[in-house]
Amino acid sequence: MIYEFFIENGFESVKDEYLTASRLGKSKIFEFPSSDIQMITNSLKGEATALGALEIYSALAKVLRQQRLTSDPKILDYGCGWGRITRLFPTLSSDANVYGVDVDSRLISSANECADTIKFSAIESMGELPFETASFDLIFANSVFSHLSEQSAMFTLTELIRVLSPKGLLIVSVLELNEMEKFYSNQKQREWIEKILGSQEDATRVLMENNFVWGDTKRWDNYGIAIMNDCWLNNHLANIGAKLADTYRTGTARSQNYKIISKN
Repeated sequence: MIYEFFIENGFESVKDEYLTASRLGKSKIFEFPSSDIQMITNSLKGEATALGALEIYSALAKVLRQQRLTSDPKILDYGCGWGRITRLFPTLSSDANVYGVDVDSRLISSANECADTIKFSAIESMGELPFETASFDLIFANSVFSHLSEQSAMFTLTELIRVLSPKGLLIVSVLELNEMEKFYSNQKQREWIEKILGSQEDATRVLMENNFVWGDTKRWDNYGIAIMNDCWLNNHLANIGAKLADTYRTGTARSQNYKIISKN
């Protein structure tokens, strides 16, 4: 349904319908979940969360314009929440080729109710994905690896590479040293980040020693704030037959940087 609407009307019309749904709860092609469901993922609702999704999608579209992606790709949104970004992916492929997974079954139930032409599934934290090897041409994980513990990040990265097609792209957002420094330099965020990662000196020391630092927020299993650098990513990718192909740096999309990963 979304794909057909896009083919007929173009992305600007899809964007208009998306914003209409965020204000009114429903449009020709989109339905938004209740406000309490919307706020679970990023504490935003309505037009604010819609604009955030469009901003992130715009950053992704810029990345994809620089890459060669197969026509009508099979797409997985890993950590999709209630599908606020996922529902824009049929502008890249048909509805039937778009999948979303998340560990929160409440969000998945809502996603299935609001966008039933896309395939949404609940998964277990640190559980094997319910897909065959080399299934997807594009896998997107926004604001996932910026929260996973090191053990969970390693497991998840391995699983995503398993289900990535030989010429596919895995695009993940991460927080790096410069984003961590922004947290500590922001007076409103400093107290919050110190409760999670400790002092800036301690967090920086751990990051320099281990290439990865994480603090538990106890929101979901293996979920907190994670800061990593390219050395950690390159080392683990080398062990699972993949490589870091490029980095897309942005000051928008909640200040996370996008890592473009491919198989060797």
